[in-house]
Amino acid sequence: MGSFPRNAACRGRRRRATEDSGFTLLEILIASLLISICLFAVMEALNRGIFGLGEVENYSRAVALTQRKMEEVKNKPFTSILSESKAPIPDAAGFQQEVVVASVHANLKQVDVTTFWNVPNGEANSSLTTYVVNS
Repeated sequence: MGSFPRNAACRGRRRRATEDSGFTLLEILIASLLISICLFAVMEALNRGIFGLGEVENYSRAVALTQRKMEEVKNKPFTSILSESKAPIPDAAGFQQEVVVASVHANLKQVDVTTFWNVPNGEANSSLTTYVVNS
């Protein structure tokens, strides 16, 4: 039976194969860069999600404040329904409200209630409109 020659050339190839195993510095740098990009994308998505949650919370609160004010206006006597200029809401820090009343007819008024709040790029608002009839 034959045996494989064990000369220096064969041993050199084996040694080189074991010396080349592992990662090069370039491969490690590229892998680190890719992981960093992925982590940045995930952190940005989380940041936007948290910021979006705050915006939704403010919008929901503004809608509730607008509805509350509209109910207050609708429960007043017809002659007491008057416009109110934009002013801060005492129990809601950061929110302002305005009531605009227009007489459409002698016995009909249009009431617009708007709630304002600040957002990073300006001011946002929530508005409701109703009609009140003198009965």
